[in-house]
Amino acid sequence: MGRYIRYWYTYRLVVAVLLGLVLTLVTFGLYSQQVACDTHVGTCAVNVSVHPEDRFVNEDPLLPPSPKVIIVGIDNASLQTIGTYPVPRDRYATALSALEKDGATVVGFDINFPDSQDPKTDNAFGAALANSSIPVILSYAAESTSTGSGNVIQTGVDQLTFKKLRCFADQNQDPNVPCQQPDKNVILASTDLVLDADGVVRRMPFFVQPACYPKLCDTPVINSFGFAAYSSYFFGEPLHESGDSATFKGWKGPMQIDNSGAGLIKFYGGPDYFQRQSQYVSFGDLISGKASPSMFKGNIVLIGDYHLTGFNDQQLVTTSAGQSASGNTTTAMAGVEIHANVVQMLLGQTFLVHEPPILVFLILLALSLVMAVLVARLSVLWGLLATVVALLVFTYAMSTLSALAGFVPDVFHPWLTIALTYTGVTAYRFLYEDREKRKVTNLFGHYLKPEIVTQLAKTRGGVDDILRGGERRDITLLFVDVRGFTSMSERMEADEVVSVVQMYLDHLSGIIFTWDGTIDKYVGDEIVAFWNAPRHQENHALLAVRCAYDLINRAPELQQKLLEKGLPPIRWGIGINTGPAVVGNMGSRSRLQYTALGDTVNTAARFCANAPAYHLLIGQPTYDRCKDYIAVDMVPGVQLKGKSAETFRIYQVTAIRETPTSPWVAFPTEMALQAQDTFTQQYTHKTILGSQVSTSRDILVGEEAEQALDQAALAPTPPYGTPAYGTPIQSPGDSPTTAGL
Repeated sequence: MGRYIRYWYTYRLVVAVLLGLVLTLVTFGLYSQQVACDTHVGTCAVNVSVHPEDRFVNEDPLLPPSPKVIIVGIDNASLQTIGTYPVPRDRYATALSALEKDGATVVGFDINFPDSQDPKTDNAFGAALANSSIPVILSYAAESTSTGSGNVIQTGVDQLTFKKLRCFADQNQDPNVPCQQPDKNVILASTDLVLDADGVVRRMPFFVQPACYPKLCDTPVINSFGFAAYSSYFFGEPLHESGDSATFKGWKGPMQIDNSGAGLIKFYGGPDYFQRQSQYVSFGDLISGKASPSMFKGNIVLIGDYHLTGFNDQQLVTTSAGQSASGNTTTAMAGVEIHANVVQMLLGQTFLVHEPPILVFLILLALSLVMAVLVARLSVLWGLLATVVALLVFTYAMSTLSALAGFVPDVFHPWLTIALTYTGVTAYRFLYEDREKRKVTNLFGHYLKPEIVTQLAKTRGGVDDILRGGERRDITLLFVDVRGFTSMSERMEADEVVSVVQMYLDHLSGIIFTWDGTIDKYVGDEIVAFWNAPRHQENHALLAVRCAYDLINRAPELQQKLLEKGLPPIRWGIGINTGPAVVGNMGSRSRLQYTALGDTVNTAARFCANAPAYHLLIGQPTYDRCKDYIAVDMVPGVQLKGKSAETFRIYQVTAIRETPTSPWVAFPTEMALQAQDTFTQQYTHKTILGSQVSTSRDILVGEEAEQALDQAALAPTPPYGTPAYGTPIQSPGDSPTTAGL
């Protein structure tokens, strides 16, 4: 268990899950920061306000606005009719009288009137307001606002509506004296907009503490302009605040509000949407009598500036990507139209709600864990595809649910979680796993074939797990050594010696890799290889024997290459032994090597030293593991130092077969010897002669080679199957020492 705890970071799935949990907490923290920044409630340390969900929620272009809401816009055409700006207040009086006559139910002026303009026009408009038989909503906007507990507080210079327009009957019109006889049908309402951190209007503050309180007015809270118009339509019922919700008499359910008393606005389209739906009248047409009275009868009419040139009363809203009537995709929405959308939302009781924070957290947690498991188990490319699919599926699902359930989902932070989970897990895999893979490759790349190195690189503990100290295990060692190489190298040029050794090592190493062997070391012309380490191989002894067969069988290939380069042919003997050995990363502090130590290693080396050219000698343990697949002859007269001849047997492999029932195939010793003789004869004609039939194991050069060649011509050719030590090679089954002992 301690080992698993120590190497916890090597378990990809564990790391991925931990990354997912961390990213969930981080992303939820960013979500909390966005809420704080948008609502201006709480500490906003980092502005991360991002709202991609605006593009598929908060608007419903397929649903036309209620015909109960009409916008009368003071636009550029109106100013051409009026001929002056600001609009004289007697024209507002004319508009109010016309609307009252045409049967409007409520009229709202989204226009600030903080000061006296002209006594005559002020009196005209004041009289019209005082004598109005229908509710009239007047704008009361603040210079600035701050966030309170459950409300928004007007701050800065008090811009309370001019006293004559709300208290026409007061004899004392001193603006610093509270109103004594307020107009019965005039209602002050806030047109203040609180922008989110990214400058977009998404919420409307429904509860506002006016700047006049408590000095000039005794009302601690006024409602938003849109709600005041809506409430007046229903005989002035109040809006009640309770915790995170607001209720109104007759509503099917509450409206969700935040800590500042603001609720989400459901927009029914982009800028100028009411105009495109023919629920818009130019102010000039209204006062000139060109507007149809039927448009206003029984309806709520909101009057305000509408895209006036040089006058900025527009704000970006969540539908700002939608086209305006002019086709401009970047046009902001006029303030009066924002309030019209609020009235429309209240009439339809189509309230939007945010996901509860706990639901956001659970979504982030679920997405991060699912993506962590998927990405950890898939390849990098498949993980990327899974991430893209997850983003698309999540977005479509949330868009559909929001349309059906009427809630505003948070999609940015789940997107961020999905993307960061893939990025984090992939980065871990590249930074840690690829580092371990490179370490394994650097360590074993020279000893193992690439396929095995790749397999080892997947070890959970990496290099530390593979090399966590020496371990004792059964392995099979193979030693192969060139016969007479020392004598030959003394008579050759240095570059020729290097070429011969390089070609020999390349050729034989490739064959060892083919049979999944691990190359321990090169000692001059000697190659040491073993099986069953660093990875387990059940049939390691048979793999080594089959490799030895190939090393002899493919000897002519190397002889041909040497001859083509004008180099002398060479020959080698092989020894194999199986048994326990200590395998691990050993050496000094400055130089380590993955190797094997023990008597099994030494014995295999002695087998190789006593093996004639192209012969394979093995010990009893190797034979015991392979006896169903090989035929052998016992080798007499060979005494190994420290070994008893009575208890320690040495065998020469004479034949091999694919399966226990397959036909026998003779070991290619004789074929290799004959090929060696042929290549030696060919090399003789290139001035360097070899003594292949001599009992000497050296390759001779110069005069010695000439003499040996002359002697070889006089000597009788040994019969087929006669090994160097004089014991005839018997066919499998001819002797009790063959396979099957």
